[in-house]
Amino acid sequence: MTCMRRRTGFGVGCSVFGMVAAVVMSSAMAQSSVEMYGFSRATLPGIPGPQAQNVFPPTYYLYVEVKRGSRVSAEWAWVRGHYYDCSLKKVSTPVLVESDPGVPTEKKEILVPKTSGDVYSVVLGNAKVRTVSRDKEKELIADNEAVIALLVNQSAVYAAVQTIKALRPAAAS
Repeated sequence: MTCMRRRTGFGVGCSVFGMVAAVVMSSAMAQSSVEMYGFSRATLPGIPGPQAQNVFPPTYYLYVEVKRGSRVSAEWAWVRGHYYDCSLKKVSTPVLVESDPGVPTEKKEILVPKTSGDVYSVVLGNAKVRTVSRDKEKELIADNEAVIALLVNQSAVYAAVQTIKALRPAAAS
């Protein structure tokens, strides 16, 4: 839509267009106010062969970042096809892990960089049965490997990560 300037100011159409654009932008900014980070680490058993591949489930390292001072809680998590109960635990940044857990070194991998926001570790609980209730939720779980349903300042928000990055595997002890 183009707006033509009149002597008296912008037309009514331009004002309506501006208000709609402001609402859309504020909605988009509210959704983008949550950043998510996702990693996994496999644990390799000492048993060779195909029967050993699924002995240990992967360990997930999931984090959400929100604006500092926000009140936040988690409702549920969806990770690679399964729903889970979950909770949040506040962590300090940067979040670091051993680069190679099998060979202790000073080398660390940065999972979450230093940030001014509040960062929470997503603690997965028991698997749960849940039916998808919203179109937005269906779209997110179809396009991402992990989705967390959050309440941020009493507003429902989803955090999602398209690909969970695999870290170097750990050896079972």
